[in-house]
Amino acid sequence: MYSSIIEIKKTVPSESLVRLRKIAEKAFSNRAGSVENSSNNPYELVFSGGEDKFGCLEVGMLELKREHDVLNQIASWRWIDEDDPGENCDILKVLAAPVY
Repeated sequence: MYSSIIEIKKTVPSESLVRLRKIAEKAFSNRAGSVENSSNNPYELVFSGGEDKFGCLEVGMLELKREHDVLNQIASWRWIDEDDPGENCDILKVLAAPVY
């Protein structure tokens, strides 16, 4: 099972949460498939799936990273691979790393 877990900053006003959630949900409904947010917490987004959803989760992360105003409102973004914990990572840290 793979999960992309996004924690939104608590300083984000509630009216902005609706917009952020829609942007994220659209990103994870893409040309590779669709994964729904399973979190009931308004400040958390959890997109999870098995091997059949891996491509959708990857494309969703790529789509969401393009949204620079969204990234500024994210407190943490983790990739969880339950089968291979060595693959777990901090997506924000990965996105911040310079590409040479």
